Amino acid sequence: MFRTGLITTVTALTLSAPACAAPAEDVPTTPAANPSSSASPPAESASPSGGGVFSGTREVALWMEAGPPGYLVVAADGKVIGNVRLTERSVFVPVPVGARHQIRTAFADNSCVGVRRNASGPPTLVVAVCDPEAQGQLFRFVETDKRDSEGRRTYRIESASGVVAFSTRDGVHVNDGDSDVTGFAVIDQGPA
Repeated sequence: MFRTGLITTVTALTLSAPACAAPAEDVPTTPAANPSSSASPPAESASPSGGGVFSGTREVALWMEAGPPGYLVVAADGKVIGNVRLTERSVFVPVPVGARHQIRTAFADNSCVGVRRNASGPPTLVVAVCDPEAQGQLFRFVETDKRDSEGRRTYRIESASGVVAFSTRDGVHVNDGDSDVTGFAVIDQGPA
C-alpha cells in the first residue's frame, strides 16, 4: 500500500525516450514488472543534506510537472518513463553514497536507476544492478530557487553525464546542458 506524505520537488528527472539497442553505461538493465495502483502527489519534505527522504531509509515517489505531469516509473523493459498513476514501480529509495545518491527501486532487490548511453539520441535512464562504484548510478539532488504549482521545493537531478530532463521529443533523458530542466517532487511514501 502506498502512503502519501511529504513532498519535495526535484528539477530535472523526466519521461522516457524511445528504446535503444545500446548497452547500459555502467551495468546491464534488469527486467521490470507492470504498474498497478494510483495516488496523487502530497506535501513537502527534508533537504538532501540532512536525512528525511534523502536518508536512504524512506521510500519516495518522484512527481514531474513538466511535459505531461506524472510520476517516474520503471517500465517492463527496465526504462524509466513517466506515468500519471502512482504504482509499486514508481517508488524509489534515494540512498546516500558520499555526497551523491543511488536511486534504488523499492520493488526489486539490488536494482538502481542508471544512465544508459544510446547509439543515437541523448542518454536515457534505465534500471540496472546496483553498483555504488558506477558513476552512471550516482546522482546529486540540487535544490533550486523554484517551487512547483503546489508550492513544493524543486530540485534538479544531476549525474556525471548531465542533468536528468524531459522533452516531448526525447522523453526522460540526460541533458548535458540546462535547457530541459524539469521540476520533480520527492514524495515520502513511508519507511523503506
